[in-house]
Parts: sequence; structure tokens; C-alpha cells
Amino acid sequence: MLRMKGSVLAFCLLCSVSLISAQAYHGTTGLLQVPNAETDSVGTFRGGVTFMDKRFMPNMGRYGDGIPFNTMCYTIGLTAWHWLELSYTGTLVKMHPDRDATRPLSYCNEDRHINIKLRPLKEGKWWPAVAVGWDDIGSLRIFKINKGFSASGYFENIYLAASKHFEVKDYEIGVHLTYRYYSMEGNRNRRGVAGGLTLRPAFYRPLRFIVEWDGVGVNVGADVLLWRHLFIQAALIHGQGFTGGLAYHYTIPF
Repeated sequence: MLRMKGSVLAFCLLCSVSLISAQAYHGTTGLLQVPNAETDSVGTFRGGVTFMDKRFMPNMGRYGDGIPFNTMCYTIGLTAWHWLELSYTGTLVKMHPDRDATRPLSYCNEDRHINIKLRPLKEGKWWPAVAVGWDDIGSLRIFKINKGFSASGYFENIYLAASKHFEVKDYEIGVHLTYRYYSMEGNRNRRGVAGGLTLRPAFYRPLRFIVEWDGVGVNVGADVLLWRHLFIQAALIHGQGFTGGLAYHYTIPF
């Protein structure tokens, strides 16, 4: 009797989770810091908060007098169609209040930006999924037409990503490759190839382990979506700094 109750409990737990995972800090699907070519179920809304280690962030330029700092962000995102995801991110930044250099730095401002991800090719048996994206679309620095815009462009990049998954002895292994181009010269060290590997273990498939190269260093982490709504992600950035986030996911029934 106890064995049967245990089996029922395990079944209910497995039914309460989803296999789709996101970038906690970004509001779209992806790895940790690196985007991939996956998208979530149509109509999925995401909203959450994330603590980010300074090593996780691109160059913040004049923010914090150019000195890297830890921060937090909030995100909202939506998978509008199976081929389109949109998100909005607000990141707390250190500045001198009222831009008065005589006053001490504080988290008195935030950088806000919009992101878009398109997936024209869905993953098939013999080919990977392919996606293109544009983060921080408002600054337009990538196209050299930002005159008159006040947007900072600290997060602006365009990317091309491919993702393919394989089954190996009941384990799911994902291979993800991304090319990114950051518009700011201060972020040129992140331009180029990034990517990573994901692993869903046979003993608990909703759990995802991640290792990625973000263009600067190696990040390792894990995430899971519990009870269909609570998304948890945690990572160690470049072997030194912790980053983690919580989000609420809800898929609108159609």
C-alpha cells in the first residue's frame, strides 16, 4: 500500500512540471546567459526577478563609474506564437543621484529594454531548430542610426542560434550554438561564438543541467519548472559568482 502511494505521489509530481526552460534574467527561453533556438508553448507568459553577479553582466559603461557591480532585474515575457517570443527587462544600475558626481553611487536608476526572438525553423529529426534574435532593440546602435536616441545600448546584440537534442540511454542531451554581435565597443569581448550543453537526467527529466560558454567564461547551473508555474534557476558564473532567479510561468489556454 505504501509503495502504491509513493508511486502515485511521484506520478503527480512529474505531471506538475514542464520540460520547457528559460533564461531567468531575460524573460525568453534559453540557457543561462546565452540564448538558444528553443521557444516555449504558445501563449506562455513569464514574469520574474533575478539576482545577477557582476561577471554575468555585459559592460555597463558609465554606470557605476565603469566599475562592475552586482545587480537585480525584473522581466516579463510572452511566447506569442511558436515562432515568436517577446520580453521586457528592467535592470537596476548604480549611478550618482541626479548625475551629481559628488553624491555616492546608489541603485537609483534602471536600464529598460525590449527583446525579440524569432524561430523560423523548428527542430526536426535530422536538423536543428534555428532562431534569430535582437536584444535591447530600442537603441538601434547596431544599425548606426541611433542619433537622437537616449537609449544606452548596453545590452544590445543580435544573434543567430541553433539547437539540437539527442536521446542517449533515456537522457536528453541538448547541443546549442550561438553567434552574437554586441553593438557597444565596450562589449566587444562578448562578440562571437557562444553556446553550451544541456542534460535532462533519466531519473528526473524536468530537471535541466547547463554548462555554457558565454564568450568570456564558463557558467554552470540548473533549473526546473515546478507545479507548472514556479520556475527556479541557479548558476555559478565563471566559477566564482552566484546568479539565481525565480519566475512565474502561465500558459494561456486556447
